[in-house]
This record gives sequence, C-alpha cells and structure tokens, in this order.
Amino acid sequence: MRSHEKRVNVCPRTQGKYLVSVVLTAVFAIASLFGTLLFSADAVADVAESQAVAQVGNATYASVQEAIGRTTLKNTTVTLLADVTESVTITPPKGVRNVTFDLNGHTLQAAESGGAAGFATITVPANMQLTIVGPGTVAGGTQPAVDCRGVLRVEGGTFTSDATLMRFAETDETSAQGSFSGGTFTAPTLFNLLDDAKNLGYVTVRGGEYRGMIPAGLNTLALLSGSFSDLSNLAPYLADSLGLIPGGTSGDGMGDGMFHVGDLAISSKQTSVELDPASGLQQLSADDLLELTENTTERHRRLPSCGG
Repeated sequence: MRSHEKRVNVCPRTQGKYLVSVVLTAVFAIASLFGTLLFSADAVADVAESQAVAQVGNATYASVQEAIGRTTLKNTTVTLLADVTESVTITPPKGVRNVTFDLNGHTLQAAESGGAAGFATITVPANMQLTIVGPGTVAGGTQPAVDCRGVLRVEGGTFTSDATLMRFAETDETSAQGSFSGGTFTAPTLFNLLDDAKNLGYVTVRGGEYRGMIPAGLNTLALLSGSFSDLSNLAPYLADSLGLIPGGTSGDGMGDGMFHVGDLAISSKQTSVELDPASGLQQLSADDLLELTENTTERHRRLPSCGG
C-alpha cells in the first residue's frame, strides 16, 4: 500500500518535468524557425535589391512594368535604375492618369522574344499621359520606340528604331497627342499612324534633333522648332514655323548637315524673304505661299492652338 501511494505522489512531478521539457523544446524550435524565416526574408530582400531596375519613391522593383503599377497620386515618377530589356504599357493603378518616366541615364530596350515580342518599347493607352525625361535611351530595335493612343510628352532622351520610331492614332473613340520639346530621334521613319488610325492625332515638335524621314500627309503634325536631317516632305509642316534654314548657310554653328527650324527662319526655297517679327508672319509672294502651304488647308482647320 505504501509503495503504491509513493508511486502516485512521484508520477505527477515526473510528468510536470516532462511537460516543461516539451514546452521548452517547442519554444526553441519556434524561435529557431522564426530566425530562419527572418534570415530568408532578409536574403530575399537583398536579392530583390540587387536585381532592381526601377524605383518609385524609396521602393525598388525588379521590372519597369511592376514599378508603373505601384505609382500613386502622390508619386507618379518611375526612375530607371539599370539598363533593361522590357516592353511596357503605361497602366498605373486606378485613379493615376499621369506618369513620368525618368530614364536616369539608362536604356530601356524593347523585348524581342517571348510574350512581349512585336510590341513597342513603350505603349501609351488612351486616357493615359506619359512624360519622358532624359538623359537615357528608349530603343525599339525592330519595333517602334513608342506607340501612343493617349498623351505623350518628351522633354529629353535618345529614341531609336530600325523601323518607325513613333506611332500615333486618332480614331472615332480617341485622339492621341504628342509634344516634343527636346531629345534625339533616329529611325528610317520618325512619325506615322497606328494601323487602325484615321489620322495622326495632334503632334507638335517644339525642339529636338530628328534624324530620319517624316512621311507626307500627316495633316495634324506641326513643326515649330527643331533640327532635321531630311528635308523631304517637310514644307507643309513648316508653314506655321516660318520656313527652314539649310545647314551650313549661317555663321552660328549650323554647318552640321542638319536643317534648323526657327521662329524667324528663312525658307531654303526662297532667295529673298521679308520677315515681319511683329506679326510673326513670313512675307512671301502668292505663288510661294501657295507652294509652302500646299495641302495644309484641312490641317489648319483641325489643328488646335499651338501656343499652349
């Protein structure tokens, strides 16, 4: 009887010690697992940081497309952090309509293989506005550098393509707008229409260097300033910018083979032209004016004010 009672008194203690041991072991196991997970998270963060190609605010992302999707109303600037091959579409979160893309000295190259093959380096959908600032490069390769159905503003950068550089679209539903105030643009064809477009939209060139051909018949394109390597087809687009200065004809550094448009420029087709700075009009004979503005009547009817 006594022996049995002793065993009854001892067993609870032994069981208690065993339970404490199990609990401590579990605690140590959980702590160890947590530490491992924490270390793994830090390792992942380090990998993500090393592979970051774009930034919005203080956050970095492994793709430009992801960064565009993380813009906010307070921070709409996507900054390129490295050279990257990726074709992107300007699709920010709901409520964000204006995105600024800072090339930051790097290159965005169109994807030539995989799911994005056949798309421009940058696509601007209808109802979206994109501003691009340089320095840096947007390279289309065999694709356009930019396809635009919305609003595109280029303030700097280098843009290249082996085909058409920029394509715009005016359809029954939407009208693209383009404004170029700086940058270097190089391609066999500089501007043209997207496949389903009825017209170009409203595109105004206010500066920059353009190495390539501009097709005839883009009746809503206006060249107000800039430098051009190819004189072909330019006359109708220059009616509002008072003519053309051929490279090498003046003493102010224009002998580079480029044609420079200015607010008070002399047309290369005219031997003697009077300028009226007060009115901003070029004084030409009736025949000369007709030749310079040939096929632009419809464009002037539709073209909005270029003062803005």
